[in-house]
Amino acid sequence: MAMATPAGTGIIIGRFQVYELNPTHEALIDSVRQKHQRLAVFLGSNPAPSDYNALDFEFRSQMFQEQFGADISIWEMPDLQDDRIWSQELDRRIIAIKPEGVVTLYGSAEGFVNRYSGRFETAVLEAAPESIAELELPEEMESSRDFRAGILYAMLNRYPTVYPTVDIAVFRKDYQEILLARKENETRFRLPGGFTDPDDESYEVAALRELYEECGDLEIDEFAYLGSCPVYDWRYRGSADGIITHLYACRLVKGDPQPDDDIAELRWFDINKLHIGQFVPEHQPLFEMLQEFWQEEQ
Repeated sequence: MAMATPAGTGIIIGRFQVYELNPTHEALIDSVRQKHQRLAVFLGSNPAPSDYNALDFEFRSQMFQEQFGADISIWEMPDLQDDRIWSQELDRRIIAIKPEGVVTLYGSAEGFVNRYSGRFETAVLEAAPESIAELELPEEMESSRDFRAGILYAMLNRYPTVYPTVDIAVFRKDYQEILLARKENETRFRLPGGFTDPDDESYEVAALRELYEECGDLEIDEFAYLGSCPVYDWRYRGSADGIITHLYACRLVKGDPQPDDDIAELRWFDINKLHIGQFVPEHQPLFEMLQEFWQEEQ
């Protein structure tokens, strides 16, 4: 039986967040190309860089052009919050490229077909699970000029990052003493705390987690949020990235604090004798925030 004559325009909608097209991609693309006179690919893009959007549109467009040349036209389709509005914008962009004949859109069921509500016909384009190879990066990267340039490009072409942290002031003896921590290779002290984790349910949960990780099994009460401020961490000196910390205070009810994690020493300080010079530079703004709080508690 003779194959049907290719007709109309086939348009593939996808993200293709890979460093190279594998044989499964090539087979899916070829299956669409055999059905249509013209083939276009609309690559989903997102302005927020993340592990879900690691490669920008230009990199992925170049990947297609290197493999298919002018046989396939590549276009960008930005993500939008509302699926209905996204569908309307996709239709507008498709019409703008002046497709030939009947237009059929191809994409995955969950990622595209079930979300699209535009004017064109759709078809599910999915490979059998057993044929999809997991994306694996090479175990060793060649120390090449292009690879180093790529790392610099990725770091410099992203939004500056603000890293959220939490710090905890633990008091005892009717708020007359405060617990401070010292790390290895430091001579001055800081409040217990650290970076939040993606699976922390809240900053409060993150603060308690950090307290227990660094100071052991303690029983506390009067847990309160005091405020937030930038932390000028030396590790980000000269960088557009930075830290904003969230400061909490609590009262020790029971337990003997023991240094753990990256803490070398824990020590109780009389707050009436405490001065800003005893804090590491990045925590000196927290000392200033605490002064007003403990004056109210006395």
